[in-house]
Amino acid sequence: MKTLISVLSVSAILSTSLFAETVKTSEQNMQQERMQTQKEVQNRFRAMNTDQLLEQQKIMAQDRDRTRDRDRDQLHKELQNRYRTMTQEQKRKFDQSPSENRMQQETRQGSGSGMHGGGKGGH
Repeated sequence: MKTLISVLSVSAILSTSLFAETVKTSEQNMQQERMQTQKEVQNRFRAMNTDQLLEQQKIMAQDRDRTRDRDRDQLHKELQNRYRTMTQEQKRKFDQSPSENRMQQETRQGSGSGMHGGGKGGH
């Protein structure tokens, strides 16, 4: 009888341990998939020229229900990285675009000068 209880106890401990390891592996796989997806989005945006990015930003702003926050954030970051090399027309389009990122930054920061000086929030 004691042997049976010992065997059942060991079996329960092993299955609990195996389950915990399976959950951990599953979480790691999901994290790797998220990172891979984010890299693919970054590469897609990096491959676009600035005018294409500005058009994509306009489309995403119009269709917020179908675009993911992560994608909009990544697009905005890519445009921020290119801000110094934009033409005046591109800067105007970027500055006038209804960006959730900019609205969120204004809410957090108040209306101070941003990364590019003057204006609303930080671009």
